[in-house]
Amino acid sequence: MLSKNFPNLTSTDSQDDFLQQLYQRRGGIKLGLGRVADAFPVIFEKNIPVYHVAGTNGKGTAVYSLDHILRSNGLKTGRFVSPHLLRYNERISIDGADITDVEVREIYEYLEKKINDFSELSFFEVTFLIAWKYFEISGCDRAVFEVGLGGRLDATNVIEGPKTDIITSIGLDHTHILGDTLEKIALEKLGIVKKGDKVLIGGSADNAFDKWMAEVALSKGAASVDDDSLDLDIAFPPSCMSPEQKKNVRLAVKSALLGEGKGLKIPDFSEMKIPARFEFIEPDIVTDVAHNPPAISSLAKTVSEKIGKVVVLYGAMKDKDITQVLDLIGEISDDIFVINLEADNDRGAKVSDILDRAGSKVSNKIKYGKTDEKTIEEALSFARKNGKKLLVTGSFHTVEKFMNFREKLLR
Repeated sequence: MLSKNFPNLTSTDSQDDFLQQLYQRRGGIKLGLGRVADAFPVIFEKNIPVYHVAGTNGKGTAVYSLDHILRSNGLKTGRFVSPHLLRYNERISIDGADITDVEVREIYEYLEKKINDFSELSFFEVTFLIAWKYFEISGCDRAVFEVGLGGRLDATNVIEGPKTDIITSIGLDHTHILGDTLEKIALEKLGIVKKGDKVLIGGSADNAFDKWMAEVALSKGAASVDDDSLDLDIAFPPSCMSPEQKKNVRLAVKSALLGEGKGLKIPDFSEMKIPARFEFIEPDIVTDVAHNPPAISSLAKTVSEKIGKVVVLYGAMKDKDITQVLDLIGEISDDIFVINLEADNDRGAKVSDILDRAGSKVSNKIKYGKTDEKTIEEALSFARKNGKKLLVTGSFHTVEKFMNFREKLLR
């Protein structure tokens, strides 16, 4: 508990009531640094060397890998990720242990007393500020922050340099917010670069585009810009990582070498857990939070190579390219069970939205039950009766919904 740091705080709210208050701040995406830029200096007390991770896909793998590397080298490490799968507390952890409800509440109440116009801060902004304060108070040696969306206007971008930045990938996602070309999206991601930062850019198939990104980073004052061409000897798990995941682990290793120097020891990654990134939660159930065409394409290739045909449980956000995603899923599945997400998130798609946007290649493969619970139950039963594995994908919220249902079955 952090009470010794905040001795004057009292609260009569239960933990559930308190977290519900925090959740009420959720809603539409509120990009912009004005609110949090005013709040951050008020609560900032101690500089922590930061690894800042942006990109269209692969951020989660890079963040968990960096956390694993730094901890393996004896550094007390804070990790900030978004979104969570099952519990809010997953977003903020130190040395692999999630923040407790009591600690969240104590820091929240401290921030509420300290910051003017606290009520104007978004859910994500408050969560970021809680994380930073928690890492400060706990004496973290390093902190790894995952950008929530974009980079330039993301709440995490109030962190000053110099730091170590990683741009994992650039792809067309959130185009209505970040721009409709790779160049526009890249500029948003590169917005995290501050003067003196060391920058690592995950290479693409377009060398000219990568070179342009490096030039942009240098123009922003980056101390150095590297790519992911370094050949590294890394011990990977034998079967549970895709080529894209391995690429992002390599990015994490190289960024840690940039940040810490050549004395850094590269750990064994065979025991590292990355939730819902091609994760087998049972021998016949794999979860993956792939949610846009580039991520689904990579996932489909891995599934094809390692598993073969699967049964799929799919749910999506309305702003995704559902048509293209379904076409890609159709290459690895003849049985696609779909669920509603609109009740769980204001951006979520209904089953009817998915049906309307299904192309002719896959429309006859789609199945659904009277309720989402029935659909999940039928998908799992169908996969097992036919000797196939069930792939749960399309969104964090899809995996969350499935995991919550599975938890009920196991009680």
